[in-house]
Amino acid sequence: MGQVINIFFINISIIYLVLSLALYLMRQLLPIQAGSPYAVRIWFGLAMGLAAVLLTVNSFQVGEARVDLRIIPLALAGAYAGPVGVAVTMGMTLLGRFGLDGMTDQFVRSFGTLGLFFVLSLVLNRVVLRRGHLYSAYLVFGAVLVLFRIAGNVPMQAFTTVFLPYFVMTFLGGWMCYWVAKQIETHLRMFRLHTQRATIDELTGLPNRYMTLERLNEVEMSGLPWALFVIDVDRFKQLNDTYGHRAGDAALHHIGQTLQANCPPGGFVGRYGGEEFLMVLEDADDVRVMADEIVKVIRDTPFSFEGTPIPMTVSLGASLAGAEPGTVVFERADAALYQAKTSGRDQAKIG
Repeated sequence: MGQVINIFFINISIIYLVLSLALYLMRQLLPIQAGSPYAVRIWFGLAMGLAAVLLTVNSFQVGEARVDLRIIPLALAGAYAGPVGVAVTMGMTLLGRFGLDGMTDQFVRSFGTLGLFFVLSLVLNRVVLRRGHLYSAYLVFGAVLVLFRIAGNVPMQAFTTVFLPYFVMTFLGGWMCYWVAKQIETHLRMFRLHTQRATIDELTGLPNRYMTLERLNEVEMSGLPWALFVIDVDRFKQLNDTYGHRAGDAALHHIGQTLQANCPPGGFVGRYGGEEFLMVLEDADDVRVMADEIVKVIRDTPFSFEGTPIPMTVSLGASLAGAEPGTVVFERADAALYQAKTSGRDQAKIG
């Protein structure tokens, strides 16, 4: 019995490893559920199918039967990815079994067992259940199918030394894997949320000051020619005093999205702070033309708040980078911005 339990622990470790890697690699697609895009459900099904194949390789024989914990990745595929995930996992399970044993009677009979499991997934897909309850249903049904498969086909000694530990490890290991999956999924989603909040300006949806300077540093280190635009919203305090801070927030969002939409390919826009934005252009040819175009686009793009049209303009300071550090380029662009402000606003100056 000790060897049997040891193999089951190896099975659980394999499931844990593959599940952890799958959730980490798919972290940008979480949560994974039956309503996720087909590609997401297929990839999760492939991951659980890989786990099932590895479990088959690390199984042991009782008569003609291979004993392992394949029911757990099947249940995880059903609970997370629905019938699509189950179908993909089943397909890989059958391919793995065929590769190991060929066309045996046990292989043929497994079609019926897996077919019933797939029918269950179709039924449960039409029932509204919490994912934990859904997982329980898959796990219990799978264990019952195994019990029917072995009933009368194995001696009582094998049932005591092999299948009794099998059912214990299926439920304990199955719930441990599900709990781990929930914890990993929760931590990855929270990490993504905190990363987004740390790098994205919530008001405009643009990279915040930290992320903008990081990307600016990457461009500087690339060695390619680049240009920097420092853009400031004209008379922003007057707008806040006249229409209120909600109008000011809406104006910043409007300008940020307008700049983003009109940023040339290869460049990026970020909010530097307050009413000031940075735009970085790579392989900039005619900085003057681009700068004037940005100012014109802001002027010509209509903005209104609660039905009231509000004219918006910006002043822009531009600087073309040479071999000097980025801080020097920024200082030149900032000085050009000051010149644009003192020369009447709504214009671009080159530093």
